[in-house]
Amino acid sequence: MSRNNHLRHYSALAALLVLVGFFGYVQPWIVLPTGSMTLGAFDLAEWASLLPAQRATSPPLLAPLLLRLQPVILCLILGAVAESRATMAIAAIAILLLAAAQLPPFEYIYDINNLNYRQQFFLAIASLIFGIAAIPLRNPRLVALATIVLPIMGLATSVLGLAQAEALYRSFQLGAISGAGIVILSLSYLALLALSAGSMFSRRQAAS
Repeated sequence: MSRNNHLRHYSALAALLVLVGFFGYVQPWIVLPTGSMTLGAFDLAEWASLLPAQRATSPPLLAPLLLRLQPVILCLILGAVAESRATMAIAAIAILLLAAAQLPPFEYIYDINNLNYRQQFFLAIASLIFGIAAIPLRNPRLVALATIVLPIMGLATSVLGLAQAEALYRSFQLGAISGAGIVILSLSYLALLALSAGSMFSRRQAAS
């Protein structure tokens, strides 16, 4: 397989895994034993942000921050793996839409001191700026490094965020079990790691 074909296949597979990760993000992360209620990562972060105890964490709203970091990380990966002009344009549009979806309600304009809204706003801006900035990266080593470091960060922060949220649930004596969402997202991160490691190994083999 030529180098260009290898890059195209790698870019397509990585982008597909990012989409799988986003799918996992919106699936249930916490399920009540009765099945009467489920919360995805976005709703779980919103619920945790309402608890006074989260205002006293360092940094404030730590559990929501860990959960809300996932779209930022996925946008960065999506930008980094864009390979052709067409995929760059698609990635830019996707990042723009995903960043817009992370914005707080319009009421933020009238309540700029709201910590929850502020966190959502700055993470949405981070998704947009860093995701778009990652698109021009054409150095294969930098791209491979980003697609190894970022999934590790995503895996660690998502697991920690869910663990904190589950602990908050239990503090209210609400029994809850982990849903499929965290499993899907974690598997997508692991698959991205394996794909990036395999790509680096293939390039080293071809260069030797």
